[in-house]
Amino acid sequence: MARVRIRTILVAIADPSSGRQPALRRAAQLAKALGARLVIFHAAFESALSGRPFFETARLAKSRGSLVAARTQLLEKRALKLRNAGLDVEVLVVWEDPAHEAIIRAALREKADLVVAGQHERRLGRPPQFRLTDWELMRLCPRPLLVVHPRSAGRASGAVLAALDPAHSHDKPASLDVSIARYADSIARALGVECHAVHCMARGDYPPGQHSFAARKRFDRQMQERMQQLAEQAGADMKSISILHGSVAQRLPAFTRKLPAQVLAMGIVSRRWLDRFIIGDTAESIIRDVPCDLLLIKPEGFRLRLGRTRNEAIELPGK
Repeated sequence: MARVRIRTILVAIADPSSGRQPALRRAAQLAKALGARLVIFHAAFESALSGRPFFETARLAKSRGSLVAARTQLLEKRALKLRNAGLDVEVLVVWEDPAHEAIIRAALREKADLVVAGQHERRLGRPPQFRLTDWELMRLCPRPLLVVHPRSAGRASGAVLAALDPAHSHDKPASLDVSIARYADSIARALGVECHAVHCMARGDYPPGQHSFAARKRFDRQMQERMQQLAEQAGADMKSISILHGSVAQRLPAFTRKLPAQVLAMGIVSRRWLDRFIIGDTAESIIRDVPCDLLLIKPEGFRLRLGRTRNEAIELPGK
């Protein structure tokens, strides 16, 4: 199977005024290595400037236009530096809410092969909050999504680790593993690092009657052979294929530290409710605990019905 080609990367910027832009740094790194077009995207929205549903005025439209223009100018300064470094860069700022739906629409319009976004700031002891943009993208973005960890972006060292499921448990189709391996291999080649594959086996994952040490070893070898076949089907060059014993929620984050990995590629499959994906508890735990970037892939055929856009007029300065 031919390797995946990443021609367009869309990077979502939450705060154009911030001096720290780890997602942009990672996206630019990949765009340069892959020769891809980079779209720097920002969804501007301030509730105080929204006139919906009953208070729309020309003054608000001008204020919204001034905000869009100011944030476009901030991002154009960053884009200029990247263009001077030889990258093909576009800046796109829109007035739209919620941000995750604006990002998804932009990714579809721009035919992005990869979406890059940053993680929200985490607070110790608190679970992920509802409707944070990065979590909504993890659930809903139909394109491969790279969620950049603020402390790992742009690191020169560390492998790419592909979490595969050769037993196809939890309703995961075999084709998803192939996609994970393909994208992991492509990102590893772009970064100039090794690509590894891993699968976690809890004691309850072994077939009935195969709980002796020898039986488990035989089953582990079968899983490794299947993973090798998946890698070959994907055209991926795996430096190692490992079977870990224990809970995936505990062992996988620990393995990313030990390897170490700068990117963990994994699939997102979950229950469908009102055409929305709900990330399962195990995936949530892994996403919360890994110390590296996350490359999240959804199954082929994933379809999302977004809500209607709620357009508000903007009047740009000088118009």
